[in-house]
Amino acid sequence: MKKVISGEELNQMMKKSVNLLCDTVSQTLGPTGNNIIINSSEKSPYITNDGVTIAENINSDNKEEDTVLELIKEASLKTNELVGDGTTTTLVLLQSIFNQGEELIKNGKNKIVLKNELLSCMDQVVKELLKEKKKPSKEEYYHIAKTSTNDEEIANITTSVFHKMKSKYSIKLEESKEERTMILHKKGYNVSIRNLSSVYFTKKDEIELENVHILILKGYLDSLESISEIVNDALEQDKNLLVLVEEMNEEIKNEVLVYYLNKKNLFFVEIEEYAKHRDLIEEDIKTLSNARIKNIDYEKTYGNDCGFISNIILKEDEIIIESNQENAKELIHKLKEEYESCYSDYEKEFIMSRISKLEKGITTIYVGGVTKTEKKEKIMRYEDCISSLSSAKEGIVLGEGITYLKISDLLASNTDGEIIIKNALEKPFEKIMENLGLEPENIKKEIRKNQYKIIYDYQKKKLIPLTDNLVIDPVIVLVTAFKNALSIAALLLSTSSLIINLEEKLEQNIL
Repeated sequence: MKKVISGEELNQMMKKSVNLLCDTVSQTLGPTGNNIIINSSEKSPYITNDGVTIAENINSDNKEEDTVLELIKEASLKTNELVGDGTTTTLVLLQSIFNQGEELIKNGKNKIVLKNELLSCMDQVVKELLKEKKKPSKEEYYHIAKTSTNDEEIANITTSVFHKMKSKYSIKLEESKEERTMILHKKGYNVSIRNLSSVYFTKKDEIELENVHILILKGYLDSLESISEIVNDALEQDKNLLVLVEEMNEEIKNEVLVYYLNKKNLFFVEIEEYAKHRDLIEEDIKTLSNARIKNIDYEKTYGNDCGFISNIILKEDEIIIESNQENAKELIHKLKEEYESCYSDYEKEFIMSRISKLEKGITTIYVGGVTKTEKKEKIMRYEDCISSLSSAKEGIVLGEGITYLKISDLLASNTDGEIIIKNALEKPFEKIMENLGLEPENIKKEIRKNQYKIIYDYQKKKLIPLTDNLVIDPVIVLVTAFKNALSIAALLLSTSSLIINLEEKLEQNIL
């Protein structure tokens, strides 16, 4: 059975959904944005001002409304996926574009014509945004972090770590067991793993092994008999053996654990990644250790199939492999060549993560706090902060919504689409001022009168010269937020019907 919704009913439903989600999330925008309490059946209540987390937790019991909510969330989730920040700005822009467009359509504007007018503005706005960018200084990196997290301690720690590691892929966040935040750097190639029993770590959080023999297996391992030569040699010679398995049964996990409890260092783990990425990680480890990759389903294994690593750190969810400098150097060079010839942003990110781990290793920030709720909230702030610093490498622009405001003055007003975009670009600035408890119109007038050479300082509570300003945003965040907001808003405005497939409940006859 299908339910079809169209016309005014659909328009009102979309408007309700857009405003519900965007009004809630937009409360968090700016340096004094509000926190939101989230109560989920899956975890204990927690507090956050992270836009994408709040958006993800807004749902409706009404299937039709929830369908629209999921489409709106896509804009913020895509922004978060690409740049890790700007999710709230995305929704502020989306809400303005949609509400203005919905009003025009209600008064007779053709949906498709309006969509085309809106999308025709995209290239010009992006072009103007990119014109405004400049390379950040060290001081500006810090203020990007400060603006992102609104916390001096987090900004200081994150900036310091980021300058050392040079890449977000070499920074990991974990909850500290203490109230204070600690930083630990480990040189080596980090690999996420699964299915390693917590029994290994009852006395300590990590196991450090020297002179480790490493075996890489594809296929399904259902018995130690198939690799008996390697296992027996390790047991007899008291060798440290690490086996990377694609998949194995519970019996093997238990058998290997028994060996460990009897002081034999045998470890069988599964790499967390799947498919192509798993294959590439295996190839990296093969290069670093000089191991051979064997498919256990149809190949026999021998002692000389094992590679060798001088030092490995084993944790419940990861291994850190100390890389042979010469092998690592060759692999880094190869990966950099692959990066230059790769056209997929997703794959380029994965290549860069491999390069970063080989060059710099991993720095873990153990985030402290009095309660678990506080730690979770701070970790989300650290995540935003790291993403903002990474995005800033592409260039920075004036923050506080002022760059959007400046570009709105450059756009023509020849079409309804251009007028909508001009108005929407003013909304992030207005919302930030409103969240500060201010009336935005008078401040906008002063900024424009001074040709964008002044900015509002929320700490001093007054307008200050631009030369004293360190309120800045990564340009890629502004570009991504605008493109995603415009894309989803235009699609919603051009939608005429919503089809819901309803599941029919079949009554069972009891005989």
